[in-house]
Amino acid sequence: MKKEVLNYFENNYEKLSKSFKKIVNFIKHNQSLVSFMSINELANETGTSPATITRFSKSLGFKGYPEFQEVFQKEMEKETSQMKEFRESIADGQKENILADIIKTNIELLEEIDLITVEKQLDQAVEWIKSSRKLYVLGARGSYSLAYYLYFMLKEFREGVELMISGASDFTDRLLYSEKDDLLLTISFHPYTNFTCQVTEFFKEQGNKVITMTDKKDSRLGNISDLVITTKNGGRAYTFVPGIVILNALLFKLGMDNKEGTMEKLDKLKNITDKFNIYAKN
Repeated sequence: MKKEVLNYFENNYEKLSKSFKKIVNFIKHNQSLVSFMSINELANETGTSPATITRFSKSLGFKGYPEFQEVFQKEMEKETSQMKEFRESIADGQKENILADIIKTNIELLEEIDLITVEKQLDQAVEWIKSSRKLYVLGARGSYSLAYYLYFMLKEFREGVELMISGASDFTDRLLYSEKDDLLLTISFHPYTNFTCQVTEFFKEQGNKVITMTDKKDSRLGNISDLVITTKNGGRAYTFVPGIVILNALLFKLGMDNKEGTMEKLDKLKNITDKFNIYAKN
């Protein structure tokens, strides 16, 4: 039902009144928030009135705002079920065959990846990264591990890669010196952190291209991104394996796009690490 509502917004946007457009614009970018907002809070955020919100809801075929809101609340219940399943599995699960079950789950998630679509998306991402002045990589909490991995690997053979870290005192300075030809690559899975959403929105409002890897295209982050690469992160086995596989594919594509330059930088890096005895010897 939620998908039908959003499709209606998309197909009929130009026909809507100015007030209704304000409501639609807010809902499209804050779908999770709508699940919890009272009619007065939504009216305040959209600069309209409770009466306008009611008329808006009825124009969509609902009896009123509460019934309209239920559409987003039900979707939120589905989205939060992943960690709920994970928690229940720990509480009720058996200790036997845990490794085999998790491996099986990861294989199933990998097999669900739309290879043709993601392959094309990665090719597009490569072109945007190549043409960008600087690449900012963003990920918070659980997604930080994926963001750091991409940053760590990519900076070994490409200049101009920045990692945005939640809580870092200098992240505002990085935003200050960002320019319009910079690119943001956001990695985030539900529940999305405020930091991730706010930084992504900042880049989008500034006119930057945004690539997002997430679990749902129709989400607060997906709706403000220019390119959305979707992958599930599991239910019973909460996992980032599909995400790391896709990031590895992106790294290989970037490296092979300029094979000679990549090999030259990697050889130089090896010479530097050997010279300064960075790694322990066997």
